[in-house]
Amino acid sequence: MVKIITDSSSNITVEEAEKLGITLMPLTINFGTKEYLDGVEITCDEFYKKLTEGSEFPHTSQLTEEQVEKAVSENLADGDEVLLMPLASVLSGSYERCKLVAERHENVTAYDTKCTTVMLKLCVLEALKMAQNGATAAEICAALDELRPKLKLYACLNTLENLRKGGRLSSVSAIIGSVLNIKPVITFSNDGKVEMASKQFGMHKAINYIASVVDKNKIDFTKPVYLIYTYNDKNCDVLLSKLGVECTEKSNICPVIGTHIGVDAAGIVFAEK
Repeated sequence: MVKIITDSSSNITVEEAEKLGITLMPLTINFGTKEYLDGVEITCDEFYKKLTEGSEFPHTSQLTEEQVEKAVSENLADGDEVLLMPLASVLSGSYERCKLVAERHENVTAYDTKCTTVMLKLCVLEALKMAQNGATAAEICAALDELRPKLKLYACLNTLENLRKGGRLSSVSAIIGSVLNIKPVITFSNDGKVEMASKQFGMHKAINYIASVVDKNKIDFTKPVYLIYTYNDKNCDVLLSKLGVECTEKSNICPVIGTHIGVDAAGIVFAEK
C-alpha cells in the first residue's frame, strides 16, 4: 500500500494523522528566537493567544531535507511506495525539499498539491482512500490532477496587519485598507497561488460576497465541505447561515497559515461536481 506523507499546513492534527495512518511533518513557527513545531510544540489556541497578546510577530520556516528524509526512510522500512504531499510549491520551498529526497529513492514520489490548509487535507484524504483500495502512487497522482481544479476556496480576511508585517502588503496599502475598512476576499488559482477575488467594504459585505459566488448546486457533497476560520468562529457562523449548506467540519486554520492571514477570517472549501 502507498504510504502518505503530508505537512502540518494540511490542518490535519497529530491525533488525526495517527488514526488515519499517515505521516505528518510539522512546519516550524518562530516567535523571536523561540521555535515551535506546528501542532506538536504549539497548539492552535496557544498560537493565536501569542499572536493576539504577544509583542513578537511570528515567522514560518519550510521543511528541512532532513525532516523529509527521516519521514521517508521510516515509511520505506516495509518496502511500500511513498507519496509526499506537501503544501503548494508556489507557497513554500518545502516541495523542492520533498522532490530532492524523492529523487534519491526508487519508490518515492513528490506531488505538487498546488494547495494548502483543508484543501490539502481533502486531497490527502482522497489519496488515502485510493491507497487503501490498492491504487499506485502514479494512479493517485493522476486522480489528484483531475480533482485539484475542482477544489475551491473563498475566504475573507478581517485584518491586513498580518500581510503587512509578513511583507506581503505595503504599509501604505495596509493603512488605507484599514481606514476604509476594506476586507479582501481571497481564493486559490489552479496552480496554488493566492489571488484576490474581491475587495469589500466591511466584513458583512465580504461574507455576503462569498455567499453570492458559491453556487450550492455545483458543490460535490460526496467530498468534504469545510468551513474555515482563524481564532474566532463568529464570522464563520455568519457565513454558514448565509450559505445554508451542510458542512463536514468547521476548522480553525493551523498556525503556519494563520500567521499570514490573521484572526477572525472566515471561508469555505469545497469540490465542484
